[in-house]
Amino acid sequence: MVCLTGDRFYSYITSLSPSLTHSLADEQCMHADNCERCLGSHLECAWCTDMEYQVRYRCLTRTQLLAYNCSEGEIYENQPVKDILQEKPLKDYETVNDQAVQVSPQRAYLKLVKGNTQRIKLSYRPARNNPLDLYVLMDLTYTMKDDKNTLKELGEELTQTLSSLTANYRLGFGSFADKPTFPMIMPQNQKNPCVGQPDPCEPTYGYRHKVSLTEDIRSFTSAVAASNITGNLDNLEGAFDALMQVIVCPKEIGWKEQARKVVILVTDGLLHLAGDGLLAGIVKRNDKQCHLDSKGEYTGSLEFDYPSVEEMYRELLRRKINVIFAVTEERVNTYREVSELMKDISYVDILSKDSSNILELIKESYESFIKRTQFSDNSPDFINLEYYTDCGGQFPTLRKRNYCNNVSLGKEIDFYVDVTLKKYPENKVYSHKIRIGETSLSEYMDLDVELQRPCPCQEHQDPTNEVGRFQCENQGYMNCGMCTCDEGWTGTYCTCPTDASNATTNEALLQQCRQPRLGATQSQSQTSLVCSNHGDCSCGSCECDPGFTGTFCQCRECVNCDEELADCHCGQCVCKWGWSGTRCNCKEDTDACMGPTGEICSQRGACDCGKCVCEDRYLGKFCEIDPEKDNKLCQFYEPCVTCLIQQKQGMGACSNLSEICSTVDGHERFPFKFTELDLEQTHCLVRIVNKHGIQCDSYFAYTVIDHDNFLSIQANNCEPLDYVALFGYISAFTLLIGLLIIFLVYWCIRAKDAREYARFVDEQKTMVRQENPLYRDPVGRYEVPRTLSDRYDDDNPFAS
Repeated sequence: MVCLTGDRFYSYITSLSPSLTHSLADEQCMHADNCERCLGSHLECAWCTDMEYQVRYRCLTRTQLLAYNCSEGEIYENQPVKDILQEKPLKDYETVNDQAVQVSPQRAYLKLVKGNTQRIKLSYRPARNNPLDLYVLMDLTYTMKDDKNTLKELGEELTQTLSSLTANYRLGFGSFADKPTFPMIMPQNQKNPCVGQPDPCEPTYGYRHKVSLTEDIRSFTSAVAASNITGNLDNLEGAFDALMQVIVCPKEIGWKEQARKVVILVTDGLLHLAGDGLLAGIVKRNDKQCHLDSKGEYTGSLEFDYPSVEEMYRELLRRKINVIFAVTEERVNTYREVSELMKDISYVDILSKDSSNILELIKESYESFIKRTQFSDNSPDFINLEYYTDCGGQFPTLRKRNYCNNVSLGKEIDFYVDVTLKKYPENKVYSHKIRIGETSLSEYMDLDVELQRPCPCQEHQDPTNEVGRFQCENQGYMNCGMCTCDEGWTGTYCTCPTDASNATTNEALLQQCRQPRLGATQSQSQTSLVCSNHGDCSCGSCECDPGFTGTFCQCRECVNCDEELADCHCGQCVCKWGWSGTRCNCKEDTDACMGPTGEICSQRGACDCGKCVCEDRYLGKFCEIDPEKDNKLCQFYEPCVTCLIQQKQGMGACSNLSEICSTVDGHERFPFKFTELDLEQTHCLVRIVNKHGIQCDSYFAYTVIDHDNFLSIQANNCEPLDYVALFGYISAFTLLIGLLIIFLVYWCIRAKDAREYARFVDEQKTMVRQENPLYRDPVGRYEVPRTLSDRYDDDNPFAS
């Protein structure tokens, strides 16, 4: 029998197929020395227990093990499973006795593999007509007298408001005051704590449950009307005493499991909290149990202290009950601070003086509750759950969050839950139940979780089997593919003698092959990888795979690293003096990176192989350009260009022209020319005041080639205005515009007249003359008869 090891194994597997070589390059499995580490290294890792297996490495992928002739029945591998056991479709409440489905699926089975993540989709949709159980818990101390009367008269309006929210609603009612003992009340006023008020009131009580949750609105309003006002001494009330009883007495209150449970606490006073009971000599901590008698009276008022905010919060979460604090304006800040400690399940709003806005408050708070959904779970610490959602398209991609806001009624929201087994439980219990539930509703998904055992091999041990002993160098025997060593030997293959160095176990030897972790705590001082997963641990020393080096095989061998130019250090070429670059083939000469200013890369980058590598945001050959601020070379050349333009425009010569138009060392003067600039060049602005006192903008460009500087200048002559010519131009232009306007008006009038005359001619051609029978000509006419005319011709003046 031949066992392939080391380089021979690499050569052997490389000749098999490219796909096998690629999977081995990942090196996730190969160096695991026992079944448990193998299955925990990677999801695709598998362990071979075949006694006849001839390859040294027993932890490979299933495909590789079969290729190396490991019997298929002797391969143990990771087998994650996901199965949906119950998946009712989402549905609304359709009838009073119907039950909605707001979370799907309802039950699933997961088989988890250590280190592997399984994702399961959870869908949520708030149901229409979801049952609402609303319990009104009211402060009935004397200052709340008007508020009680208002609530009593709201019967019909209350029905309409609740019907607009859901068709399935029930109402309950209870009242509270404070502990009936000193200093909460005066003992002498116990029978009538409202002494000094016009009307007497009934004795103080802690909490009194009046009406269990019911659909009968009349019984609710009747109970409110029949309730009497009481009183106490201070302005702090026992609201938390009463609220705790409402929460922990589901049978007496009548909470429905599937309903959205809401308590509205109406008060104008402050809160007594845990510890205040000591003032009355009450030392027992609130036991969070129901203490209501048959009449609904809280019997533990003088026995138990007030509950704390934390106790109240936990009970509200556990029982899935929301609370609305309806308080007066002067108390609202205090209750908002309390609500901040009970996030997501409490709501605070301002109550008017006589509670007339309580219906609006109920509606707003209920809508705020149904617009938010949040999921939580009871997973153990070794199983990690992470939630991802886009909140029904509110975000372009999935976000890591277990809640969504602004959820529309009937809108489906998908959550993706990633479940990961981080480690195996210490108690070795491998079956667990996890519930993922909506925090405000009795809607949930149950996960039946099974953990894949560290190594499921149950092979019978045979210390005398020759094949098994040969695999372990005849110094132990093989069981489940792992060597159990004889006394005096240890190691993966029982090749290491035990000695006085305390390395008497294989685990102790493996510990010596793990690289120390810098800056880690003592419990995490070393990595979990043996020989960095790039070699085998042989008796406490690493034998590295080809291509790796180092005490713990933590370094790759250097590639393309010239020994004359650099030294190899843990896979990196460390350049010798005078050389730089990733391959150390660049001389450390920064002369090519030195700009005209004398700075290397304008102090905004690094010189790499004779070229400037600019820091973020900087541009240019010498990193001189800052897009947000300035250009260092423009600033450097500006004095020279200014002087040259002034000289060209006859403003006189600069006395220091040679100095400012030369290199930093003064050895070379900048050549320049006045020309039109190319649009592709980097333009610099220079602004001067010319001899006419006009601020004039000119531009220039620079070119640097092998430390030679060339300037191209576009000088603009900003001449003053000729006001005489300007006046002439304006006058001529005005006259021209005036003539043009006159011509246009004349042309428009002629055109209009021509159209009117043409229309008149057309009308004349088509006109028909008619005589009106009623018309009489105003001109009278008389004609002398001809006979008379002839007879009296001489005397007739009209005779012709």
